[in-house]
Amino acid sequence: MKRRTGIFICILITLHVNAQQNTVDSLRQLLATTREDTSKVNLLNRLSWNFIETKPDSNLFYGNQALELSRKIHYTEGEIFALVNTSSGFTLGGNYSKALENSLEAIPYGLKALEIYKKLQDSLNIANELINIGVAYRELNEMDSARYYFNQSLELSLKLKKPDNISAIYLNLGIISLKMKQYDLGISYCRLATPYFIAANNPLFLSSIYNVLGDLFDSTGHRDSAFYYGRLALHHAREMDSPQLLLYSTKQLSALFKESNKLDSAFIYHELAMNAKDSLTSQEKQKQVQALTFNEQLRQMEIEKQKREAVAARKRNLELAGIAIFIPIFLFGILLLGRRKVKSRTVEFLGVLGLLFLFEFIVLFAHPFIGHWTHESPVWMLLILVAVAAILIPLHHRSESWIKKKLASNSKMKLQPETL
Repeated sequence: MKRRTGIFICILITLHVNAQQNTVDSLRQLLATTREDTSKVNLLNRLSWNFIETKPDSNLFYGNQALELSRKIHYTEGEIFALVNTSSGFTLGGNYSKALENSLEAIPYGLKALEIYKKLQDSLNIANELINIGVAYRELNEMDSARYYFNQSLELSLKLKKPDNISAIYLNLGIISLKMKQYDLGISYCRLATPYFIAANNPLFLSSIYNVLGDLFDSTGHRDSAFYYGRLALHHAREMDSPQLLLYSTKQLSALFKESNKLDSAFIYHELAMNAKDSLTSQEKQKQVQALTFNEQLRQMEIEKQKREAVAARKRNLELAGIAIFIPIFLFGILLLGRRKVKSRTVEFLGVLGLLFLFEFIVLFAHPFIGHWTHESPVWMLLILVAVAAILIPLHHRSESWIKKKLASNSKMKLQPETL
């Protein structure tokens, strides 16, 4: 029997797993008093993660805030976490194209962060980032690449003795093996993960892994084992009171009973599955209404953001225009002062100051373009700015000499009538 692994599986421990998370209320209270820095991004991402299974709209609300702030303060790690969080939220909300887009976008950021952590020899964050990249590739259905990064993280997580990471990786490898029809390998991975989830006693994780084991054993023809794990999955789904978990577990058991020609039991579980589906449909309708409201909020936020950016750009352009007008007027005024009875040292100082204004303005004007061309690469920006300085400094000295000569010439012209 072929089955698609439930989409709720995609939420299982993608980043920075924490066994003792604060409640949502506590996180919200902290959020209200936190400055706009990496700490706020981390809080927003934790809130987003907490809502993945229960409220995808809230997951996206906080995830998008984390994503925007991460990009604003150039916090790469927070940006990756937000992208993976929102990818899961879009998946559960049915927006698969957007989910794939975010997963695809997360990969280059993850690889970039991975290189940074390797240079810093930060083993824990290397292990976490490898999981992030593996999840992103799994969401894109690129199983070989996903397995490659999960295996790397597993090796490192075992050395670090990180049970949360280890259990998540084993489960992900089990899901990948199921999708790649490597059933015996998948069973081995899930059996390795199960003790960790039993110790954590989390109904969500237990129901999920038992569903995967049920599919794996069913695919290998071990129907008794499939029934056993299917019933365990249903037990924990009821404990979790999740319509998605209940729907998947009851459909799984209904199909198993039907294959065993136990049609009465198959019908009972089919009815349970329909009830779970109705409950899920009701929730989906509520989510759609909430999504419309949320999308409008996002649209308004985007409009406000564009307005702020336009105001900031206009202010900067006006300032640049004002400086561009001021500098030639200032230099022209200095030349006029040179023709009057003003101390030569004062005029000379003002002349040098005017030249400093001019050349610093050139650097200020060119800096954003250099940053854009080099993608804010410190090495390339340094090299280009050094090259600009190598051109401007000699020009500055020549201009300074010319100004001094011009002022000296003006001074002589003023003195000649008095000597006659």
